[in-house]
Amino acid sequence: MTAPPTPSRTRPSRRPLHGVPALALVACAVGLTACGGGDGELKDASGGQPFAVSAQATFAKDQKLANVETLTVTVKNADQRALPDVAVTLGGLNRSIAVADNGAGRVADPRRPIWVVDEPPKGGTTAYVGTWALGRLAPGASKTFTWKLTPAVAGSHAVRWRVSAGLDENGPVRAASGGSTSGTLDTVVSDD
Repeated sequence: MTAPPTPSRTRPSRRPLHGVPALALVACAVGLTACGGGDGELKDASGGQPFAVSAQATFAKDQKLANVETLTVTVKNADQRALPDVAVTLGGLNRSIAVADNGAGRVADPRRPIWVVDEPPKGGTTAYVGTWALGRLAPGASKTFTWKLTPAVAGSHAVRWRVSAGLDENGPVRAASGGSTSGTLDTVVSDD
């Protein structure tokens, strides 16, 4: 009988990537640097000057626990230039809970909702927490952001809202006459 052949030990090839995979890697790298992530587009669009906007918000002052309420923010572009990506940020929808220092009872997210967001503005979801965007806004045009919110905590609360011309908030805005760019909506949620 003859012995089985011994497997040869070869070193892995150190050849460079050929063809499509290498080209795809280069395209991805170029695409990532050209796609944004920076604020160059907004700076170019605004020219360093704030966009003039007029915004108004509505939200019921008296609410009942577990009843769905509608919050709206209407933004009008009062500028001669188009807003690159009109966005609204809401604050006060959540509250922080106390977390024990010894690690017992720790939670991944110490925030609890004051209002549950049942329906965000259609087509406005972003990767930013508490911020929604509805895209380009032509001069003289308006867009309305609408949320369906359910109050989950009784008591006196305030929702803060703020308009920006882009997601990274480098698109500065200023209030046009008769409007504002931010505000606070005070509410009282009853549990009866």
